[in-house]
Amino acid sequence: MVSLVVLAGTWQGGPVPLVSIITPTQAHNAIHIEALWRSLESQVLPPGWEWEWLVQEDGTQPGVRESLPDDPRIRYDALGVQIGGAATRNTAVARARGDLVAGMDHDDYYEPDGLTALVEPLTDDPAVAWSCARMRWRNPDGSTWVKPDVYPPGRVEPGTIADTFVRTDDFPFPASITVYRRPHLLAHGGWPAVARSTDAVLLAAFSTRWPGVWVDRVAATYRRWSRQHTVQSSDIGIRDVPHVRGAIAQRLAAERALARVAGT
Repeated sequence: MVSLVVLAGTWQGGPVPLVSIITPTQAHNAIHIEALWRSLESQVLPPGWEWEWLVQEDGTQPGVRESLPDDPRIRYDALGVQIGGAATRNTAVARARGDLVAGMDHDDYYEPDGLTALVEPLTDDPAVAWSCARMRWRNPDGSTWVKPDVYPPGRVEPGTIADTFVRTDDFPFPASITVYRRPHLLAHGGWPAVARSTDAVLLAAFSTRWPGVWVDRVAATYRRWSRQHTVQSSDIGIRDVPHVRGAIAQRLAAERALARVAGT
């Protein structure tokens, strides 16, 4: 089998397009990462496409590597220090070789052909810079729920997502599974240094600059379980403080103010 480390080097204008899946993780909380691997292994991407999985471990006592199979498509790394979710993701992006970067948390997983559904819009239309789709919530009791669509499927113009958030105080997309064009993501600066909701703040800001696509299908499952960060009372509380939830509204207001000044 040829390593994707070699194949990926030919991607820019070459024959092998590549998508880099970014998964931040920690040893004490990675008990579901094998399910994510199984969902990745079964993905059938568009013809000619390949994927690499960048597992980036945060924390002072790394231990996730032993849980991962021996596969050249998996590129594991651990810094051995605690740097936080946003910095962990950005560290992985710096190692990525794909033209596309896909976010996926270690306790979630792709539905069959879910990654393909997210990649295809970016191969079909070079003008769009991101894609996102529905997620199915899987609760601890086995029940499931899918958030109703806010927008019709298809192209989402710049500023639409941030406008919706400011107007409704609710984020319309499951931002954690968004696929981005890597050059655009690098130019944007990657994930923002906010305490929580980094995926949402990133997509809201990124999508004010570039159009994207809302995909008409369930592409992944979001696992709700007792030890995940987002169900802890401390995590819920910090997402509500002004410097986190206000980041989207403040950035949108600042961009529009600067645009008005530039237009005068």
